[in-house]
Amino acid sequence: MKREHIFDEKPAAIFIFCLLYGLHMVEEFAFGFVEWADRYFGNFDWPQNLIGNAAFFVCLALACYLYYKNPAKYLWAGMSAAMWVLANSFIHISASILSGEYSPGVVTATVLYIPGALYFLVKWGRKGLLTWKNIALSFAVGALIFMLIPSFARAVLLHAQFAKLFYLVRS
Repeated sequence: MKREHIFDEKPAAIFIFCLLYGLHMVEEFAFGFVEWADRYFGNFDWPQNLIGNAAFFVCLALACYLYYKNPAKYLWAGMSAAMWVLANSFIHISASILSGEYSPGVVTATVLYIPGALYFLVKWGRKGLLTWKNIALSFAVGALIFMLIPSFARAVLLHAQFAKLFYLVRS
């Protein structure tokens, strides 16, 4: 009898992204992310923060759930979760470096998000599952649509500090 290839022995491990997101939110909430984001992204307040984080969490949990239920079919969803946390890390780290100011969330983004995302990307890479197609799709969904485009667009439209750090608008 032919033995079926096991795509992922522990697909439930993908839900670690939800835990990491929760820890990241604790750092952001406890250390003044809303006030920081108001300066760097412009016109930012608590209701926007709560609604945005709730929406991101639902999308993240849905991506993890899809991957969990069928890793072969929804590899792109699991990879999108990894790309989203990497894009979020990029924003926190780059803003901290370029501004010289602590970005609330940069510690968990650096210490938890990057290793967590790399764990899964390396795991999938060792199984030969990373193709240009699924990398591009997951980057487009996870990084561009859910993180980078909205963050940069908002900052540019509002002439906020974050856009100035990247020389996208003039002071």
